[in-house]
Amino acid sequence: MDISTITDEKLLDEIGRRFHEKKSSIGEMEEMTKKLLVLNEKNKKSQEIKSKFLSLVKNEFNNPMSSLLNLVNMMVKKSDDPKLAELSSLMKMELLKLDFSLKNIFCASEIEAGEIANDYSMVKIKDIFDEVANYFSFLIEEKSLYINYTSEGSDDIISDSQKVNIILLNLVSNACEYSYSNSKIDVSFTSDEDNYIISVEDMGEGIEEGKEQDIYSSFYHYESGNTRRTAGLGLGLSVVSGLIESLDGSIQNTRQENKTVFTVKIAKVDEKDVSLSRGIGSNEFIFDDSEDMVEF
Repeated sequence: MDISTITDEKLLDEIGRRFHEKKSSIGEMEEMTKKLLVLNEKNKKSQEIKSKFLSLVKNEFNNPMSSLLNLVNMMVKKSDDPKLAELSSLMKMELLKLDFSLKNIFCASEIEAGEIANDYSMVKIKDIFDEVANYFSFLIEEKSLYINYTSEGSDDIISDSQKVNIILLNLVSNACEYSYSNSKIDVSFTSDEDNYIISVEDMGEGIEEGKEQDIYSSFYHYESGNTRRTAGLGLGLSVVSGLIESLDGSIQNTRQENKTVFTVKIAKVDEKDVSLSRGIGSNEFIFDDSEDMVEF
């Protein structure tokens, strides 16, 4: 097109048309921005409601679960009737299974919602191991397993006790489920310059080659032979992976002859860099028995 043939009137019309198009586009962008801001505000409120709902539901389950477990512990210990004692033991086992599932459900929900800030305190790994071994005593006895703990030097660390507890609960549960009967589970603690290292080793059929990373996906079920007792939720190792990530750590699994080894590394933190909370029990649901408890 020869620009010399365009009249001033046509040029002004074209400039006006393009100006109008640009103004219209700006108006559409402003309208879309307003809609996005409204949607963002709704999403923000939705996340707040979700967080509050999760907290309320968690508390609503925690309190009755704690009471039920305390009551059933008293029934097991103080019943003179063998049949009642046996029924009480079965009830305790089922409550612990439910408790464990709830822990993982709530933890998975908190990870998904981003509600997993670290609460640092002084943690003794041996104490958490003792809690976990007692927690799964029914499964350990049922499969005639021997579980052992070793540490190199002091196992006092600065970390999040609740998270370390959930991590160890899931790894020991996994080891119990996949171990051969009458075999051994070894839990060990050590450290290097930068990390605390927890290792859980079991004797079982192991993880099929190529599935080593799949097992950390949510709702993934790894079935291996007949060592696994129940299907479960498929949340445990995904929860472990999420918690370890929040603690700036890593997890890997390896196959060594007839043993499967899960190795967890948790980054060390300097006490000067974090605010330490008052030490609390790592188990949210179970309270210790007391002679002063009221019997009903």
